Parts: sequence; C-alpha cells; structure tokens
Amino acid sequence: MMRYDLISLMLASLIWTGTAQAQVSDPTRPAGNQVAAEASGGVSAPVESGVQTVILRSGGKSAAVINGQYVVVGGKFGDKRVLRITESEVVLKGESGREVIKVMPSVEKVPARKTAAKTQRTTGTAQQ
Repeated sequence: MMRYDLISLMLASLIWTGTAQAQVSDPTRPAGNQVAAEASGGVSAPVESGVQTVILRSGGKSAAVINGQYVVVGGKFGDKRVLRITESEVVLKGESGREVIKVMPSVEKVPARKTAAKTQRTTGTAQQ
C-alpha cells in the first residue's frame, strides 16, 4: 500500500512540474511575439507578420513564406507581385509601388574584417 502512495505522489509531482513549465515563455521566440504573449497574459497565438522563411534555389525559383503564405519569385502575394527574394529581404511590387520586407529587420549584417593569413599567429608555435 505504501508503494502505491509513493508512486501516486511521484506522478502528481511530475504533472505539477509539467504544468509549471508550460507557462514559461519560449526564449527562442522572436521579440515581437514576446510582447503579444505578455499582453495577453502569457498565452498567445502565433503572431504572423513579415517573412517567416526564405528558400534560396540556385537553379530554380527562390521562395518565401510571408504571413503563412508560400510565395515564389514572379508569384503574387495579395495584390502584389514578388520581384526578388534574397537571404535578407523579399521585394514586392504593386499599385502602391515597391515594398521591401526584411527577414530580420532588427539585425544588420556587417561583413567581417579580413586579416592576412601571414599576420595571424597560432598559439604554441615557436618563431625561429
């Protein structure tokens, strides 16, 4: 009888831990979704805005997922035509003109400085 009480107690603690963990916000979710989650009391539906995925194809048409809709270069997104898809943006053209949607608008890519191979030193090598 004591054994069943111990098993029941362990099972109840596992269930309680699981529900407590489920209420913690996802640290990998983009910042825009965190605001929506906090505003609704921690429970949120996915906030769809902008480009979610970019698929670059060297031989075929590149594609992207914008607000949950799969689009290809030359295809339509709403009333706009997809002109170009790159790793950092999707360019659309419609009656109101060109529109550029950035994949990660808050992240700016900066090329790394290149250093000459002969000026680099590796640790542990003796110079003669």
